[in-house]
Order: sequence, then C-alpha cells, then structure tokens
Amino acid sequence: MFRNMAGARKASVLSIALLVVTLAAGFFGGVAWQRSQVVSDQSDEGEAEPRRDRSERRMVIDELGLEPGKRTEVEEIIQHFMVRMRALYGEFEPMRVRVQELNDEYQQTYRPRQRELFRQTRDSIKSILAPEHRVLYDSLLAVRYGNGDRDRDGSGDGRDRGGPDDGRER
Repeated sequence: MFRNMAGARKASVLSIALLVVTLAAGFFGGVAWQRSQVVSDQSDEGEAEPRRDRSERRMVIDELGLEPGKRTEVEEIIQHFMVRMRALYGEFEPMRVRVQELNDEYQQTYRPRQRELFRQTRDSIKSILAPEHRVLYDSLLAVRYGNGDRDRDGSGDGRDRGGPDDGRER
C-alpha cells in the first residue's frame, strides 16, 4: 500500500515539476519572441519603424465570409480573450522587467570578468610554452574559436558561453 502511495506522490511531484518547466519555457520563449520582434522592427539606421495597427492586418475570420451575427459573436470572443491576454501580460510584466534587469547585470558584470579569466588562463598557458608551441596554440585557438584576439578587447568571441566546468580547453 505504501509503495503505491509513494509512486503516486512521485508521479505528482514529477507532473508538477514538468508543468513548472513547461510554463517557464513558454514564458521565456515568449520573451525571446517578443525581443526578436522588436529587433526585426528596427531599420538599418536603428530607428523603429511604425508598427502596423491591428486594424490594418487582415484577420483569418475576414476570409471566412461569416454572416454579420456570427461575425459579431467571433469579435466578442476575440475581445474577451484580448482582455485576458492584457491581464496576463500585466501580471508577468514585473517578472519580465526583473529578468531583463538580471540579464543586463549578468552581461555587464559577469561576462567581462569571465572573459578576463579566460584571457589570463590562455596567457598563463602560453607563458610556459615554447615559442613554436605558442604559435601552434594561438593558431589552434583561432581555428576553433575564430579570431584569437577578439575577446582581448572585450568584444567576446564565443569562447565564454559555458560555465566554469564546461569541459572546454582554453
């Protein structure tokens, strides 16, 4: 009897964890999508293009040829869910702002320090290598990661994506 209860409890915990992960993935996917839409709305000069008004977009229901009464019912449904979507967005806006602030802090604080540690690691390795091995080491880094000196000026070169134990050679 206890084994069935333990199994049911384990299944419940697993289900809840899966639900939380799914919700988080959906939220962050939505944030990423929204950011991509903002970026795609910018022109080459960096100025935002005017967004098209929703009324300018042709809705799928416009193509159904609905009778006026049915069209009114559909519009009421749309309005009902638009109110709920605005409420949902408002509910998560503070979280989105916090996530953005944390990401900004991470990019401004952690990344430069991480790049500096990578640079120091490579420089320390190079300091013990014979000249021919230093040249080879630099060329291997350049092949693997692109321009070997890009992150020395703080621009980053893709070598700093993992955590401290990501197992990659420097």
